[in-house]
Amino acid sequence: MNKFARILRLISLAMLFGGSTAIVFAAITLIAAAKAQGVPAAEAAAVNAPLFIEFSKVALVFAITLVVAEAIEIKGDLHNLEKGSRWHMGRYFSSIVCAISTFIFALAIVPQMQDVRVLMKTDPAAHQQFQKLHEASRLIFSGTIVFALASLVLPVIYSKRVND
Repeated sequence: MNKFARILRLISLAMLFGGSTAIVFAAITLIAAAKAQGVPAAEAAAVNAPLFIEFSKVALVFAITLVVAEAIEIKGDLHNLEKGSRWHMGRYFSSIVCAISTFIFALAIVPQMQDVRVLMKTDPAAHQQFQKLHEASRLIFSGTIVFALASLVLPVIYSKRVND
């Protein structure tokens, strides 16, 4: 069961890190291309919003699988947690923050952005609210990327120190 949890953890983190990074790269590229053709950035961002909306569903599934995998691993790794190993604690902390930021993005920010996106063409207040949500989503989504990477890298650093 532990081996399955490790595989599930790695797949989840790979998708949360790699997928999130790819979505950001795609959005930046598409918005830059639209701006080059004279489309305002806000309009281009609104057109690309479905990309983030659909990815938020995928990310949510992988955040849930990450939590399950880490719970299984924590149960099997209680002796290291009792010792207070900073490397293990850092890894688990990174995974938890990654999952939480993904939950916030997928369950709190994206649904609001989806609702406001429909209204922003006719309502300036909705456009302003969308911009605030967009800024919050950038910060939260960055957290997903950074903490997924940290959770992937920390075990490698830890195992190198143990083997040295």
